[in-house]
Amino acid sequence: MKAIHNHDLSRRGFFQCAACAAAALGAAAAPGGAWAAAAARGAGRGAEAVHEFPYGAVKLTGGRIKDQYDRVQAHYLALDNDRVLKVFRQAAGLPAPGPDMGGWYDADGFVPGLAFGQYVSGLARIGAATGDKAAHAKVATLVDGFGAFLKNVKNPYAGKKAQDQWAAYTMDKYVVGLVDAYRLSGVEQARSLLPMVIEKCMPYISPVSRDRVGKKDPPYDETYVISENLFHVAEITGDDKYRAMAVHYLLNKEWFDPLAAGQDVLPTKHAYSHTIALSSGAQAYLNLGDAKYVRALENAWKFMEPQRFASGGWGPEEQFVHLDQGLLAASLASSKAHFETPCGSFADMKLARYLIRFTGRPEYGDGLERTLYNTMLATRFPDSDGGYPYYSNYGAVAEKKYYHQQWPCCSGTLVQGVADYVLNLYFHDDDALLVNMFASSEVRWDRPGGPVEVVQHTNYPATDAVRLTVRQPGNGRFAMKLRIPAWTRDARLTVNGVAQPVQPGTLATIQRRWKAGDTIDLVVPQPLRTLPIDNRNPNLAAVMRGGVMYVGLNPWDGIEKQAIDLPGALTPMPGQDEAYRTTVDGRNLVFVPYFAVDMERYNTYFRTA
Repeated sequence: MKAIHNHDLSRRGFFQCAACAAAALGAAAAPGGAWAAAAARGAGRGAEAVHEFPYGAVKLTGGRIKDQYDRVQAHYLALDNDRVLKVFRQAAGLPAPGPDMGGWYDADGFVPGLAFGQYVSGLARIGAATGDKAAHAKVATLVDGFGAFLKNVKNPYAGKKAQDQWAAYTMDKYVVGLVDAYRLSGVEQARSLLPMVIEKCMPYISPVSRDRVGKKDPPYDETYVISENLFHVAEITGDDKYRAMAVHYLLNKEWFDPLAAGQDVLPTKHAYSHTIALSSGAQAYLNLGDAKYVRALENAWKFMEPQRFASGGWGPEEQFVHLDQGLLAASLASSKAHFETPCGSFADMKLARYLIRFTGRPEYGDGLERTLYNTMLATRFPDSDGGYPYYSNYGAVAEKKYYHQQWPCCSGTLVQGVADYVLNLYFHDDDALLVNMFASSEVRWDRPGGPVEVVQHTNYPATDAVRLTVRQPGNGRFAMKLRIPAWTRDARLTVNGVAQPVQPGTLATIQRRWKAGDTIDLVVPQPLRTLPIDNRNPNLAAVMRGGVMYVGLNPWDGIEKQAIDLPGALTPMPGQDEAYRTTVDGRNLVFVPYFAVDMERYNTYFRTA
């Protein structure tokens, strides 16, 4: 796509007159033009059932999630600044020391400089969550280098392919990096760069939001993903023109309107980009107050459920499939790209968190847990040369591999998604603390009745027991709500040793006057079960233990065709909390969590007897 200078909905229209912006809103939201005009005037904000905690309020203190968090923090902190900035310095004619990044990232790469803003964003989130001053300092250095580039160029793209095919998508990554650098790392320069980067990117971006259908058919540029962060820019700058832009680029006709009306429009859609676009709808609800966006998110989740593999992932070959045709099962043989993992995980967990915030309902917590443990947490760890995970393979005799090119898009969503683990564990309203996930951690809740601190100790999901201890109660006048997963059986809950009622698929609510030292003990049995791949293949299934997907290690050719009594034939491995075994025609078959697999081959789906 060439630079766009002459069009009806021009960049000048957005940046020079509110009337033009309102007209653009009406056009973009047709047939809901009246609503769009009201939205542009500020019709109110959407309410939340519960709220996220800010970065820094929740600390991970142990367990597998923290192990990955710490490794990701170290890995991205150690990325060489000169290497990351080189492609931008080259484009601006500035001194550009250091080695090339290679792969997607360089000037002749697939999307030059694409993930830069995501690296900045992820490091800012980690810095805010952990208090790591080195992370904040790195963010400031990278923003300063990017600012020097931006001030010396008219074209803000580091290479031709970024401007021609991915202009909006790349701008969105720039923007989120600057938003988080300002909000979370306190980099004032980032705020001043936001209007500049948007102004310079807009001539290369389509004047209308264009839907992307499938993986291979153009247009490729996902204009409809930019609204979420444009709403944030409007909040930061106080300039309503960015809010107008955000509303203008919402994909209402093709996506939000039919979803809100209960139409399943997922099949053939590009899976990741449309899922991450749901976060733009969430921000539209929060900023504009239109409940249709909540309906759209709820229905999208409902329609995504039969699209999911046992891992929680979706979108073989990056596309949602037509249902009731056995296409998920067929993809096991035809593809090795079953879920665009770090990217898809990031989008899916954000969607779940928004739905928890808007509804408070526990099923979204169940889904978030399933996606986190079996996708993002289960990815192969990156190397030093741009080797990163991209696709998960659920086919026969599979392996975890890096993407065939260095520094793909998933290198950016990996650090952002892991950085956001701390947002998944707890939520709150004015009167209750919601424990959404089970992981060793601490949460501090500042509230009018005085600060509340709660400590969680657990080895979940290896074992079933969770203990919560009130370390600081404030005035003690609040409730505790614990998500009881729908898949559990015979869960047990006590407060200071006294049994409390508990029901799977609900929030167990405990209302009392809390004191320092009060304890809650929860036991969440994680029964073995199977999940069929789709409704046309009920006997082709994966093994689950609670919310965790298990795979068979070191499988042999043809194992996917052998009928196995699952989960009935499985017995625990002696002395191990997370491994099971059986024999098949005299051969040992061992099942472990998918997240525990490193470089071994594995099999996910089996014929069940």
